[in-house]
Amino acid sequence: MKNTQPKSVRFDEVGEWSELKLKIIQKYATAYSKILSNQGLLHCAYIDGFAGAGHHISEKTKEMIPGSPLNALNVEPPFEDYYLIDLDGSRVAELQRLTAERRNVHIFSGDANSILLSEVFPNIRYESYRRGLCVLDPYGLHLNWNVITTAAQMRTIEIFLNFPVMDMNRNVLWRNEGASGKNVERMNKFWGDESWREIAYTRSPNLFGDLETEKQPNKVVAEAFQERLRKVAGFRYVPEPAPMRNSTGAIVYYLFFAAHQPTADKIVTDIFNDYKKRGMLRE
Repeated sequence: MKNTQPKSVRFDEVGEWSELKLKIIQKYATAYSKILSNQGLLHCAYIDGFAGAGHHISEKTKEMIPGSPLNALNVEPPFEDYYLIDLDGSRVAELQRLTAERRNVHIFSGDANSILLSEVFPNIRYESYRRGLCVLDPYGLHLNWNVITTAAQMRTIEIFLNFPVMDMNRNVLWRNEGASGKNVERMNKFWGDESWREIAYTRSPNLFGDLETEKQPNKVVAEAFQERLRKVAGFRYVPEPAPMRNSTGAIVYYLFFAAHQPTADKIVTDIFNDYKKRGMLRE
């Protein structure tokens, strides 16, 4: 499909790493929907906290490609409900246009951090036999930790999470720890507290006995967050995240998955490993 998007809507141009992420999420969403459908009594929902306009522009081909919400809408068997959120009014209007005939699609305009907690997660209760797959793919450090912990504590929601190391490195994790107060605040909200400082930096004496600060590699920070998802948030299963690299080989973000069921862990690990064997994911 050629680029024929309405001029009033700003579509994101995405690289091959983002297209790979979309394929990973779609593969798991299909497996997830089949499993819950076979269980009969469970009702499943798809949740997208940063849904965008429904389409993206491929950086490689310059053509329109479906985003995660449209991919989810095409999953068979279908989800019972779809909850799509975006802060941008024009993107919300485009989502509404694309899904106008779908009565089970619920679209919200505003801050995902508050809407997820007040409007969406309350519909995915354990005692109501409901389950949800939630995609949390912010553009940067725009997600609050309490959204993650609430999802974990409910025991009904599995998450895919964009861990935005590029935003962290540009705006927070500087070698001299001189980031602005605003950016540090964003990091604190994403991480949940200031314990990231102890992970991201080490201090050791130089030849003159003075303490020098050394920034730790991305992988160290990601591994600490993986442990945090388990031990602090309370997800039982958090497989090793997938490093999503841009065309120059730099890691743009890590794609995390977190769940309570061993089957979910195995499926996502198998999907990650399949792409690793094909050379499409690498450390």
